Amino acid sequence: MNKGFLYSIKKILRGPGKTAREFVEGNRVNHYKPILLVFVVAGISAFLTNTLIHPDEIMARFYKSQNLPEIQEKMNIIMFSFIYKYYAIIMLASVPIMAFFTWLAFKKWGYNYYENVVITAYSLVFLQVLTILIVIPLQYAFKDNLHLFMIIPTIISMIIMIGTFIWFYIDLYNQKSAGDVILRLLLLAAILFIVYILLIIIAIIVGVVYAMSTGIDPKTFFPAPK
Repeated sequence: MNKGFLYSIKKILRGPGKTAREFVEGNRVNHYKPILLVFVVAGISAFLTNTLIHPDEIMARFYKSQNLPEIQEKMNIIMFSFIYKYYAIIMLASVPIMAFFTWLAFKKWGYNYYENVVITAYSLVFLQVLTILIVIPLQYAFKDNLHLFMIIPTIISMIIMIGTFIWFYIDLYNQKSAGDVILRLLLLAAILFIVYILLIIIAIIVGVVYAMSTGIDPKTFFPAPK
């Protein structure tokens, strides 16, 4: 909670895109460093989530209720436990990657890749602050109801994420029309979707190769149709 942290959070909540634009353009007095801000805010989010909600235990209960193959259940639990344990580091590592895709989508609008790193950091901080204020309390409220826990906070999280990026980039590019900004965001979504599909294909290939190399039947990863 060094000097500048609360000041930056207040500025981001009032005008997230404007704050990012001002920082990129040189107005950095009193501001917390954006990359460090990502790490600190994500760390606070991870601490609150793991202390109050224990999502690893909830996800273990959820996957057991799905009657998945044992190997698939274990892999899912390991994956989500890893994500929740190292959430702050994962968020920090995602900044330069996400910045590359935002740079591609908004390439002709004036900001270079390094400036997009700062912009992406601010957008993720804004998203995380709203998650702390809205999603985590909802998760805590529904943590004893597995069905509601998996539905309501997830839906709210998706709404917040979509709304956050629309609000952020309209505020950032305030000289552009909202329609133009939304079209660029749709382009960004298309790029991320393609990357997501490619990652799934790679993950399936790696999983099958690993299963075959260790003597596990790859069919155990896929539940039989009922």
